[in-house]
Amino acid sequence: MSKTKFMLTEVDGDLFSAPESHSLAHCVAADFGMGAGIAVKFKQIYGQVDELLSQGVQSGGVAVLKDNQRFIYYLVTKKQSWDKPTYDTLRSSLEAMREHMKSNNVENLAIPRIGCGIDGLEWNKVIAELHKVFCNEHLHIVVYNFVPK
Repeated sequence: MSKTKFMLTEVDGDLFSAPESHSLAHCVAADFGMGAGIAVKFKQIYGQVDELLSQGVQSGGVAVLKDNQRFIYYLVTKKQSWDKPTYDTLRSSLEAMREHMKSNNVENLAIPRIGCGIDGLEWNKVIAELHKVFCNEHLHIVVYNFVPK
């Protein structure tokens, strides 16, 4: 049996300054509106909204883009941009991402405080979900806490 080494670290800084060796993830709606919060920056940097929509991912799933050697994960946690996610849809999306990460040997992930900005989830409960979903994985998650200058 291989040793698992799950680690979750929080740092202050800009998520988009994460090393290229880290895949990125954030929460979106199935309509991929991405008109507010950090999703706006993902849309500006990575675009490809038509590609994301063509994947047909529903709430509780994950859409994926490839950016050079890393993946950009879109955790679909709600149906419409104006909806709010639930911990159940977040967990389901995280599990879908975990399966993709395992099959693609992703060991480093950078995220914002997913679901906790505009979406209104509680960070302590989101951390608990991250631990539940990834506790048996060889994975380092770095949470970037944005600090305005």
